[in-house]
Amino acid sequence: MKRAFLAIFCGAALLANSIAYADAVSDREMADRYAQAAQSGDSEAQFYMGALYSSGVGRPRSDQEAFRWFSRAADQGHSHAMLVLAGLYAIGRGTSNDNLKAYKWAYIVSVGTRVEEFRNGARQLISVLETRMTPEQVNLAKTADRTASRRQRRLFRNNRRRLPPVQPIPSVLKGRAAVA
Repeated sequence: MKRAFLAIFCGAALLANSIAYADAVSDREMADRYAQAAQSGDSEAQFYMGALYSSGVGRPRSDQEAFRWFSRAADQGHSHAMLVLAGLYAIGRGTSNDNLKAYKWAYIVSVGTRVEEFRNGARQLISVLETRMTPEQVNLAKTADRTASRRQRRLFRNNRRRLPPVQPIPSVLKGRAAVA
């Protein structure tokens, strides 16, 4: 009985290990495809590269790389990336803590996006930041928004997004949920 249990346990452990290896390979391949699109300037792919580096899926976990990719997407007017970037500045993850820049990005999202969830998130972040900042700093952050480059404003207006399209779940990921 003990041998049967040990054989089943070892077999299950080997199977789980091979599934994890297959998932890691699949994750790297997915990240490589996003990296190609991101390098060519696709703001959605840049956003996803930031998310992949932030979570360590398909790429080594790196807050600095995540920040860099979220910044690229935000500079192109990607509203979700702008909100994430505001949060990263607010907590100092991947960059130094900068409440002025955090407020600036959150303010842009709060007045410019059509996505209600992003607008609400930006307003919540703004209310937290206002408790950390003086009124002069808040006015300075709002002024920084007004003096943003024309190109950035135009990109944001042209790139306003509704919720991102639902991505199909690769079959490997479906299996991971069933195993976990």
